[in-house]
Amino acid sequence: MDKHPDSTLLSTFGRGRLSRSRNREIVRHLLARCESCCRTASRYLPPARRRGAAPSIEAQGFDYGKAFSRAWRETERRHGTLAAERTAAPGLLRGLLRETVERQRLLAATDSRYLTWAFCELLLDTARESGFQEPARALDLAKLGLEISLRVPAAVYGESRVNDLGARAWAGLGNAQRIRGDFHEAEESFAKADRLLKKGTGDPLEKAHVLLLKSSLRGNQQRFREAFRLLDRVLVIGRKCGDRQLCGKALITRGFLLGIANDPEAAIRHLTEGIRDVDPATDSRLLVAAQHNLILFLAESGRYDEARRLLESARPLYHQVGDRMSLLRLCWLEGKIGIALGQFAQAEELLRSVRTELVERELGFDAALLCLDLANIYTRQGRSTEMRRLAEEMLPIFRSRDIHREAIAALLVFQKAAEMERVTLGLIREVSSYLKESRSTSGLRPDRPEKSAGSPSARP
Repeated sequence: MDKHPDSTLLSTFGRGRLSRSRNREIVRHLLARCESCCRTASRYLPPARRRGAAPSIEAQGFDYGKAFSRAWRETERRHGTLAAERTAAPGLLRGLLRETVERQRLLAATDSRYLTWAFCELLLDTARESGFQEPARALDLAKLGLEISLRVPAAVYGESRVNDLGARAWAGLGNAQRIRGDFHEAEESFAKADRLLKKGTGDPLEKAHVLLLKSSLRGNQQRFREAFRLLDRVLVIGRKCGDRQLCGKALITRGFLLGIANDPEAAIRHLTEGIRDVDPATDSRLLVAAQHNLILFLAESGRYDEARRLLESARPLYHQVGDRMSLLRLCWLEGKIGIALGQFAQAEELLRSVRTELVERELGFDAALLCLDLANIYTRQGRSTEMRRLAEEMLPIFRSRDIHREAIAALLVFQKAAEMERVTLGLIREVSSYLKESRSTSGLRPDRPEKSAGSPSARP
């Protein structure tokens, strides 16, 4: 500090009422051994306990050096403990995930090995990564992570930090609920996350984490203006903290939401900018989702050659991530681009193989969308017989557990048109657009939760 703090400021410091940054300034000033300020501050600091109390601050000559040395040793000890917890967490998680869901909850409630910050953090990250690949599993993991966050000892980590962890857990659960279309429950979870954040450390990055996930919920609810305001706040935090990865995530999420808000050109700009900020080694799965959506929006904007070139350059990344749903989305996207470029035979082969797997996985909504892509080929080639057969093959899809009534009505319109040989490219576009829009809104809820995001878009 350039000036000596006045007595009012030192009194407020002694009562612990200053902001964190102002507190640090006072401590630095006192550590510089300013004798007059040390004498003044000693009058406002809490007195030592009467019985068995340590010598007063004045008796110790206001020696902050020893106190800070002890604090540093304690900090080093805690860092070592946390490092050991982080080392043990992956093995503990692998063992826990081999158990049934019921057994997992029992162990999490009774075995103290799981009640660590590092394990809870890893479990929440695993739940988030499961996301659209295995939504039901992601929800179970998020619930387990929340249960553990409620048991992590505040005496060990500090109450405010445990509140931060709880906020992260509630936000993770809200995100898993959002993915499954449970928007009302997701809203309640995010409200609980917000309340815990207010009791936490005030760490801006923790707040940004919650805001980022919440913006996706607002996008699914078609509340785009609110979603973009949340993402603007995340960008401000990311830039202030110098966190390029966070900025990249915000830009990628904004790009995806712009895409489903029918602004593909703006989506392309934001995705391109966000991809530059993301470290592939840190979050390759996010990078795959971003590249995938960029390719999809390029194709939907009619920039097919550009989309195909980018797809070829991104292909190794799909295989590096390696999960089956990412590879299915890759094949589906190749098929869509192939249709646009007139490569109908190759596109049909790709789409048929993907549809077979989607039906086997009981992903009816996605299979229905893919059938409309096949219908696009048959309409362009005037293949009415194949069109009628396709309509008949769609009957099992109507019985899928993740097709809601409104979507079935739209598909029945398509089926009837196929039987009457009146399917047009315009009808296919209308039905496809309706299905995509109905899936992302809160107004049309599935009768049962959706199971996947196997559709061509890969949501962050």
